[in-house]
Amino acid sequence: MNLLRTFTNILTLLIAAVAPVYAQDSSTSEQKPLTLKVETKLVAVTAIARGESGEPVSGLARQDFLLKQDGKPQPITYFSPSADLPLTLALLVDTSGSQRDFIPDEIAASGEFFPALMTRPQDRAILMQFDSELMELAGLTNSVPKLEEALSKLSDKRGDLAGGTRLYDVISGVSHLELGEQLGRRAMVILTDGGDFGSETKLSTAIAEAQRADIMIYSIYYSRGGGNEAVLERLSNATGGRVFSVGPKMSLKQIYAAINNDLRMAYELGYRPPDSHPNKFHKIELSAVNKKLIIQTRKGYFSK
Repeated sequence: MNLLRTFTNILTLLIAAVAPVYAQDSSTSEQKPLTLKVETKLVAVTAIARGESGEPVSGLARQDFLLKQDGKPQPITYFSPSADLPLTLALLVDTSGSQRDFIPDEIAASGEFFPALMTRPQDRAILMQFDSELMELAGLTNSVPKLEEALSKLSDKRGDLAGGTRLYDVISGVSHLELGEQLGRRAMVILTDGGDFGSETKLSTAIAEAQRADIMIYSIYYSRGGGNEAVLERLSNATGGRVFSVGPKMSLKQIYAAINNDLRMAYELGYRPPDSHPNKFHKIELSAVNKKLIIQTRKGYFSK
């Protein structure tokens, strides 16, 4: 009886010692990319590979990419198809006088945009309008109905009396939002003619803030002439996004479908950079082993 009791006590102690380790391992095995936290030293890079036709290419693996920082090769320590990761989306709509006639079309097309992109509980979006004022119509939410309801408020004009278009301010403001500590797709879609009037933020600062937040800017040029598409090119090229132009060849609905396709087919990479002084810009070069592929990604990042 004493021997049995001794054996039972030993077994109980062994179980108690092993259980925490087993529980930790089990938890770790369940932490798929959806819950992978961004390490302090991990630089996240969202990338889209395009074939000769310009369409996004799927099915690539970590070894299909080559990454350099400031011209020096860096090992890719994290890799995942972006479709496996949550999406954080900001839709920014220019409601200044030059854009007012486009609002009904924007409301109709955007009503289909949110449901198409936000397909999982972890996906979130924010809706803002900007003119002489910045106005948040829907805060960061995973509720498509809330976003759709907020879209109808685009027609409720309350700003624009001063004729302003604070494009750079709204980009900077959204880039400072708390987007969480998870790796994932982060995109900003801007409907505008590219003009800026009244911003306190400079264009270079707006670009830098978006780069710091790892946000890809997709610019949608909506204009009947007199806009500034070159500004949108700078914003999107520096952050790894694209510029589209609404017109007879491509409707807003078709543009939204193209952006959706991009974000579904993207890849998320991560690497641990060499030590650096804080707030220093570092150039990122990402290429494919297959030289026929073109890689779309941001041009660099600022060290923390």
